Amino acid sequence: MKRRSLILAATAAMALAPMAHAQDSGTMAQVKESGELRIGVASAEPWFYKDPMSEQWTGVGVAMGQRMADDLGVKMVPVETTWANAVAGLQANQFDIMFVLDPTEERKKALSFPENPLFYYAMGALVKEGSEAKTWDELDTPETRIGVTLGTSLDRNVSEMMDEAQINRFSSNDEAIAAFAAGRIDAVVQFHPALVVQYSRLKMGEVLLPEPVNPVATSAGMRQEDGTEFLDWVNTTFADLYAAGVPDELFGEYLASKDIDPSGIPGLVKEDW
Repeated sequence: MKRRSLILAATAAMALAPMAHAQDSGTMAQVKESGELRIGVASAEPWFYKDPMSEQWTGVGVAMGQRMADDLGVKMVPVETTWANAVAGLQANQFDIMFVLDPTEERKKALSFPENPLFYYAMGALVKEGSEAKTWDELDTPETRIGVTLGTSLDRNVSEMMDEAQINRFSSNDEAIAAFAAGRIDAVVQFHPALVVQYSRLKMGEVLLPEPVNPVATSAGMRQEDGTEFLDWVNTTFADLYAAGVPDELFGEYLASKDIDPSGIPGLVKEDW
């Protein structure tokens, strides 16, 4: 029995050795050795959308992940998470990268972010039809109930910007929109590409870009590690894709897949706004 236990222990150690070696060598080595690029996905159109029938994930973030996996010659694997748990999921090595994760100062303490942005968007609001609010200050009133998605940079931004409004936090973009449709909140704050998709589906209210309108750079979060091979590769890839207009291309393709005409809608390249 003792000999058998030693053999089993040795076999298990040999099986785990490649994985441990890959993790010790960094994310790039792990991706190449496993043959998989694992991306975190959380329900939020147009970035990530899970079809309830097929359970397949689509969206701008998924398409970006597929492009980058193809560049590495590996399989792209979506790993479901939430925005609030994204940082912990990356730190726990549940997935390798999560797109459309804004590089806030708090997140930078826990994750690595490339220097080059993934793309840009602007903070907007879906408000009731006939709303006279044109600025963020005009939305910041005691009687205004605003919905945001918990754990996002929007949650932080709205909390910092607004002193009077009632801020309601939801676990996903869809839950916030459902609350708006039910009349439980008066406005939903999301970035403008997400609001375009939500409005086209809801056919209710109106999309507003309250002033001041400022471009916000979004990025992708990764685990912090000693080596920089994966981080450097992501940084260079982002610069190349942005210069080639790929974010706009993927955004337009997703809108078209939802029967939304992308013409006239601000894209993801700020220089074209």
